[in-house]
Amino acid sequence: MADAVLLVTKNGFGKVVDPADFRQQARGGKGVTGYKVTDDSGPLAVALRVPLGQGERVLVVTAQGQAILTLVDEISTRSRTAGGVKIISLAEGDEVVSVAV
Repeated sequence: MADAVLLVTKNGFGKVVDPADFRQQARGGKGVTGYKVTDDSGPLAVALRVPLGQGERVLVVTAQGQAILTLVDEISTRSRTAGGVKIISLAEGDEVVSVAV
């Protein structure tokens, strides 16, 4: 898998998904589930195309200015419908606002 999709939620959870897991939709289609949203994970904040196996890093930034830099390859690869793993621990009332590769 050369490229993947990185999904990160507002509560700091995320996962890497193979783009082949998303089937093409026709016009008027209802889409497919990309992330199993729960009260713990929160809503999806960011979806990015990321390269795998190249040592790329991802920067996750919160509303209160907290930031973390981590390797993309260290984030678990999971199925479309699965929940994610904790990428960043947030302070009370904080949320993820931006992610960059």
